[in-house]
Amino acid sequence: MAVWINFNRIRVATLLVAGFACLGSVCAVGQGAQKSTVDQDGQQVAQKSAPAHETWQKEFDHVCSNTQDAMNFSEDELAKLVQRCDALLPQIEKLDETRKKVYMGRLRMCRGLYAYVLESKRNEKK
Repeated sequence: MAVWINFNRIRVATLLVAGFACLGSVCAVGQGAQKSTVDQDGQQVAQKSAPAHETWQKEFDHVCSNTQDAMNFSEDELAKLVQRCDALLPQIEKLDETRKKVYMGRLRMCRGLYAYVLESKRNEKK
């Protein structure tokens, strides 16, 4: 029982420290934001958080979100989408291995679809 009471006191103290730290300064969210945590000794520790949303990812999301409409795009639009996929490649190669593998696979599929549809539209004209 005493352990549980101490645990609750520590939890409440941690929430209060985090709340007062947030009130004393702007609670920033996004790139460069500081997370406030409490270590085992009850000391407040600041940690740099990861960027909320990297700029390349917005482009990636936009480019790969259009795959369901690939057949409706003109040849010029498809060619631009292929170029945008190619432009994303160097940025994704800089990621850690796990994220790189995931995003490279998805980018390869998106680019492949756009290139296939572009090629089939060009062949239709012949």
